[in-house]
Amino acid sequence: MTKYRVDPNDPLPRYYQVYLSLLSRIHAGEFKPGDALPSERQLVKDYGVSRITIIKAKDLLRRDNLIEHRAGRGSFVLSQNENTEEVPSHRVVFCLPTFADSYIAQILIGAARIALRENVQLEIIGLEKGDLEAARVRNAIQNGADGVLLLPRARYPDIAFFNELHNRGYPLVLLDRYYPDVETDRVTFDDEGAGYALTKLLIEKGHRRIAVFTGHEVEASSVCDRIRGYQRALEEAGLPYDEDLICLDVYDELSPASVYNLPSTYLRLLEHLHNGFTAIIAINRYVALQMSMDLMRIRSYLTQLPPDDPAKKTTDDLGIAIAAISNQPFTHEETSLAALAIQPGEVLGEEAMGLVVRRLQQGVSLPPQHISIPMEIIAVQ
Repeated sequence: MTKYRVDPNDPLPRYYQVYLSLLSRIHAGEFKPGDALPSERQLVKDYGVSRITIIKAKDLLRRDNLIEHRAGRGSFVLSQNENTEEVPSHRVVFCLPTFADSYIAQILIGAARIALRENVQLEIIGLEKGDLEAARVRNAIQNGADGVLLLPRARYPDIAFFNELHNRGYPLVLLDRYYPDVETDRVTFDDEGAGYALTKLLIEKGHRRIAVFTGHEVEASSVCDRIRGYQRALEEAGLPYDEDLICLDVYDELSPASVYNLPSTYLRLLEHLHNGFTAIIAINRYVALQMSMDLMRIRSYLTQLPPDDPAKKTTDDLGIAIAAISNQPFTHEETSLAALAIQPGEVLGEEAMGLVVRRLQQGVSLPPQHISIPMEIIAVQ
C-alpha cells in the first residue's frame, strides 16, 4: 500500500482528498513547474481510487491554475507567481459539519480557492452533532486563528460571545445561515427569494394548494426564510396560508447519509396527502430525493389495497409536482422536478473567504456585511 491512499473514514469526498494531496505535493516541490504529473493510471494505483476520482481531482487543480492538460502528453505543473515558500499572511479556521456532503465539499473548494489566492492558511475544524459551536470558535481564537468562518448548527447559540467578537471587530463570518440575534458578518443565499420564486412558478402552473416539506433543521434561518418567501408568494396570489401545509414531521430524521434508508417516512407522507395538495416544495436536495422514493413506495402500497379502501380513493392520483432547492441539478434517475433553485456552494465559499480577508485588511473600518447570493431558478417544462 502506498502512502497516498485516501482515508475511507475521512468525511471529505475521495476526489477532494486526492486534490488536497496533489496540491500539497505541488507546493512541497515534489512536482516543479514544467514537470508532468504521474499518469492517470499511476495515480489510480497510488491512491487506490477510480479514474473518475482522479479526473475530478485534476479538474480542481486546473481550476486553480496549478496544472494544464496537453493533448497526448498529460498534465503539467504551471509556474506560480507567488513564492511557494512564502509564509501565509493569516490563518483562518473554518468550522463546519463533518458529514460527507457534496454541498459542504463545494463550499470548501470555493473557500480554499480564495485562501490560495490570498496566501491565507485555511484550517478545517469539524463540528460533530452536539458540539458546542462557541467553544470551538473560542478555542480556535485562543490558538491564534486570525479569523473564523462558521457554518452554524447550534439550536441555542452563545449570543453574548458572538456579539462580543463583533463589537471588538474580530473577523467572524457566518455562512449559509445566520442567527437573527447575533451581530456579525454573514454570507447567505437569497433563501426568501428562492422560496418566493418556486412558489410563484407552481402557482403559474395552476397549483393552488402547495405544501412545504422540511428536513431536520427546521429552525435554521435558511429554512425559515424559504418558508417566508413561500408565504409572500401565496399572499400576492390571493391564496390562503395554511399551516397544515407546512409539514415538519415527515423528514425530521433525514440526513445525507440516511437518504433512501428511511423505511417508514412514506407512511408519514401518506398521512399528509389527505390535505389535498397538488405540489410540494422540498426544502433541500435530500428531502426531494427521499420524497421521490416515498412517492414510489406509496404507489406500490396503494396497488395492494382493496378497491373500496378509503385511502386508495383519496390518494389514487399521485401526480404531485415537486420543486426543490439544491446545490446541483438532479438526474432523471434521481427524480423529476417541476422547478429547481440552484445554490452554488463554491460561490458561497468564495464570498465568505473573501469577506474574511477584507475584514482582516480593514478591521472595524469595514461596515457590517450581509451578503445575499441569488439562486438560479430553473422551470422545467
